[in-house]
Amino acid sequence: MSASPGEIKHVSDTALMVAACRALETESEDGFVHDPFAARLAGERGMAILRTLPQPEMIRFGLGVRCRFLDELLLDALAPVATVLSVGCGLDTRPWRLELPRDLRWIEIDFPEVLDYKDKHMAGEVPRCRRERLSVDLNDREQRRAMYQAAGRAAALMITEGVLMYLPAGTVDAMAGEAWRESGIARWICDITTTAFTKIIHGEDTMRPFRNVQAPDSLDGEQILDVLGRNGWVGTARRSYITDMAFAAGRIERMMAGRPRPEAPPFGLDDPSGVHCLFHGQAQEAHTTFSE
Repeated sequence: MSASPGEIKHVSDTALMVAACRALETESEDGFVHDPFAARLAGERGMAILRTLPQPEMIRFGLGVRCRFLDELLLDALAPVATVLSVGCGLDTRPWRLELPRDLRWIEIDFPEVLDYKDKHMAGEVPRCRRERLSVDLNDREQRRAMYQAAGRAAALMITEGVLMYLPAGTVDAMAGEAWRESGIARWICDITTTAFTKIIHGEDTMRPFRNVQAPDSLDGEQILDVLGRNGWVGTARRSYITDMAFAAGRIERMMAGRPRPEAPPFGLDDPSGVHCLFHGQAQEAHTTFSE
């Protein structure tokens, strides 16, 4: 995670920036997330990265909303789940900050440098569930297989927060087909933004610093949903970045104060941008057969 201040050189650098957003949300009276560990994890470099990005306030707002929505969907989906795989977990702190079942297995999956950095800065903090860690390069088939083996056949949920947009198309397609066949993963929580939504909300300038750490054939949000759907994943719940934003109305008004109002956006209320909870029926059938 070594780079000059403010520059994103590797996808893991974005984890510092996301932690910085959570830290500022925590300090704000109208923040969407409370994460008492985020500031120490972000450090000066995370704050520097955020400050150098175009529209840092908008990025912080969006990531705060994403985190809040994922928290809500996760807690709603936990009832039948024995294991959570937080894939590309970055500097997420849900095992420490959320009220989770004590016997829940929570496997954090990322590059070893990211996990080591987190362990160093979270030393002495006690997670609220059975937290484990596993180093995996998602683009490596054998390492993904090790991830599924670690999950086992017990009912599992996979989280890919802010991850799929960076991966090669082939990796996303492979994960969508492998996860439910090779483990007990029957639920998947992911976030997506469509091309139209991203263009009008963030613009090309805001997204440009992230392009150099995306795979050349990375997928847009609508393409990701298409891949998941073709592999049998069906949406069961969603928090929309368009229609579920009433809680943020006051903050949106303050952000827009004195700014020209945009023209009608090129997306409708049915645009799927948001956080999705998906279910794979065949995975559940396989799990039931295995258990019997």
